[in-house]
Amino acid sequence: MPWVILTDDGEIAGRLTLSGIVRGPFQSCSMGYWLAEDQTGKGLATEAVRAAVIFAFTKLELHRVQAETLIENVASRSVLAKTGFEQYGLAPRYLKIAGSWKDHLVFQRLNDSVR
Repeated sequence: MPWVILTDDGEIAGRLTLSGIVRGPFQSCSMGYWLAEDQTGKGLATEAVRAAVIFAFTKLELHRVQAETLIENVASRSVLAKTGFEQYGLAPRYLKIAGSWKDHLVFQRLNDSVR
């Protein structure tokens, strides 16, 4: 489920995707996002993540949203912390980026209203 992240002027600043939506007993999805370098630090990612989590929990009625980030990506870790995600693990060699496998931190946000 792809989303476009827009600036206040309606320009495309980045993208957020809810993917791997699994129903049944799991009721979960994975979330990934990125922003153009000149759009960071403006709260756009935080706002987009909040909106996506609300959508995932209310419209999709999911129990869990997972997100991963490079260990050194302090800005993304900050966005996830501000939006209620908790780090729960490390995924060694999780994604191949620029030709090499990179370790990622793994975060989740649980929907306490879904039983």
